[in-house]
Amino acid sequence: MNLSNRKFAITGASRGLGAALAIEMARSGARLVLLARSSAALQDVASAILEETGQQVVTMTCDLASSDSATEAGARLAGEHKDLDGLIHNGAMWLSGPMGEVSDIDIQACIASAAIGALILTRHLLPQLRAREHADIHTVVSTNGLPNRPLDGASVPFAAAKSAQAGFVHGLAQELEHTNVRVTSVFPGDFDDKSPLDPDWDALAPDHTLCSREVVKAILFILNQPRKVAISSLVIQ
Repeated sequence: MNLSNRKFAITGASRGLGAALAIEMARSGARLVLLARSSAALQDVASAILEETGQQVVTMTCDLASSDSATEAGARLAGEHKDLDGLIHNGAMWLSGPMGEVSDIDIQACIASAAIGALILTRHLLPQLRAREHADIHTVVSTNGLPNRPLDGASVPFAAAKSAQAGFVHGLAQELEHTNVRVTSVFPGDFDDKSPLDPDWDALAPDHTLCSREVVKAILFILNQPRKVAISSLVIQ
């Protein structure tokens, strides 16, 4: 499956893995709508993509921790981008520290950004994705969302949020199993951020640590599979 000229919305696209994925997908010819909380940071990514590929991507502010913001973004996406071919759930709030040191607000924001925001966006976009000939819903989860895995520096709320995301993927895949919408996910372990704009993007790190490059390549591998192939979950570490 070729990503060229297919349109995808990517959440959490203003930095880190989301920005790296956006740049690499744009290089592959995909058309993009980028969502994140910071309009200024989104514009930086959009400018980099314009310089790299000549593509003017669409940006849209969305705070996934706010149900009102997620609802507004979902309605806008559904209304303004009826040719959307896929939705990539990457946005989530990282939260570390023991339970006694995290605030109530941070707990709520962490779980809402990873789980509730994704559900709301999906609900708004599902009708039009089902109307497309082929569509994808992909979620970047985490090994923290797998059962019986060590926290590895993550907080309990973050693990709970990622477990909720894993349940979302599992349930949605069942619901859409015999439709044109493919539901897939990747479960990366801890990784270092790296940008495709870095000169050493393709160079293997001396200590062979996992970085965003491998996660991006895994996502592109999943999305480029023939339509009859759905990689429901891929664990990389």
